[in-house]
Amino acid sequence: MLIAVTSVSLLFVGVVASHASRQQTVANEESLFHSTLAHHMRAIVREQITIAASDDSVRKLVRTLDQNYARASFQTLWATYRHSKVMLISGSGKVLAESFEDYTHIIERPIAETPELEVIFEKQKELFQSNLVRVPSGFGHSSLQGVDPSNYSVMGFVRIDGKPAIFGAMPIMPDAYKSTLPDGSPTMLLSALYIDDLLLKQLNSQLEFMNFDFVETENLQIDGPRHMVSDLNGTPFGAFTWTSQSVGDSIWPTIIPVIVLLSVALGALAFGIAWRIGQLTSSLQSSERQNRHLALHDTLSGLANRLQFNRVLENAIKLLPDKPFTVIHCDLDKFKAVNDTFGHAAGDAVIQAMAERLTAAVGKPGLVCRVGGDEFMVIYRGPVARDSLVPLCEALVAAGSKPVPLADGTVARVGLSAGVAIAPVDGSTSEEMIIQSDAALYHSKKMGRNRFSFYSDIPHQADDPEAAPLRSASGRPAG
Repeated sequence: MLIAVTSVSLLFVGVVASHASRQQTVANEESLFHSTLAHHMRAIVREQITIAASDDSVRKLVRTLDQNYARASFQTLWATYRHSKVMLISGSGKVLAESFEDYTHIIERPIAETPELEVIFEKQKELFQSNLVRVPSGFGHSSLQGVDPSNYSVMGFVRIDGKPAIFGAMPIMPDAYKSTLPDGSPTMLLSALYIDDLLLKQLNSQLEFMNFDFVETENLQIDGPRHMVSDLNGTPFGAFTWTSQSVGDSIWPTIIPVIVLLSVALGALAFGIAWRIGQLTSSLQSSERQNRHLALHDTLSGLANRLQFNRVLENAIKLLPDKPFTVIHCDLDKFKAVNDTFGHAAGDAVIQAMAERLTAAVGKPGLVCRVGGDEFMVIYRGPVARDSLVPLCEALVAAGSKPVPLADGTVARVGLSAGVAIAPVDGSTSEEMIIQSDAALYHSKKMGRNRFSFYSDIPHQADDPEAAPLRSASGRPAG
């Protein structure tokens, strides 16, 4: 009787522990997936800005349609960022141009022929009206500096050309106001990435999920973790699925031998149970430590991941204003050329080398995190005075400029651009610090890359002649 009661008790403990471990693992995986997917959608919009926010684009895509300019713009988005589908949609609701990989077709047809575009177009019009500003001789768009992409662009999922895709759409707008927009609805630029093997591989390079896949709705029969995908009308058409890396099932090989031992002799029961419970406790603690480490660290570089970055940033915010700190947003320049020229193994070597260099440059006062493919963020708790931060930023840019030796004896050459935001001067919330540092990084990219910019030095008014000078990679005023 005692053996039976003890055996049932151990089975119950095993079921409860297995279930709790599995739930925690799945929750960590879902949080990581949502963060990675949001980053890819924001990246599409950030890549579009190079075309969409331009006086030349207003003149040659809105005021008139310059076919050669349209083809060159679409080719840039394909060749540089591999946007699977790019479309130009006029304010009157007509598709003026669309790409098929590296081929651009100039055409004029109503978007009603592609119903899934209509809801995107309507949502973009609403956003555009909320950001529209009147300027001499026409209209313009409010500044994008420090603004979250969701405030001026539409992002989500769409089925286009019969294929599921993630997309970003934003209006064509002037940047220096040498050209202005006409009255009326916006001319919209839409970019999409098909949910194909390439996108799944890019996503999973950060996730490291087992059996990561996308399944159409009609074929969806898999139990387990999933992320359903719906268009802007709320119509589902598939789901991202994966096999959870839960370690809960590993408990059973430990419990079953204990139960077998119980049938041998009552005298050995007490000793066997005590010993095995000790083993279970150690195994669960080890599994928990492993889960916690995997949830908070990037597997390729060994750096803290986005989830850990968000937690540390929230804690730093709580200590304001007594303990100011700095967020430095870093992005490698010309990293895609390394993958294209030398292969993904070389790209991995560059990421690992940059992780070591940035960690050495930042030192103990800071935490270096990898939050995307070639994107790093630093939370620096050292002195926030400019004369202390400038040498640090110079060291980060210099670290990114050093050649990286590869296994075959060749070297890879990239660069590093950075954006700096200081709390609480530039922001007192997590969202503000991320947005401000991202805006400063965007400015560094726009000014020629391989440099850094302080958010406070960005001229936030395009027509303000008194705006503070921007800084180059040397820390001296640019220009």
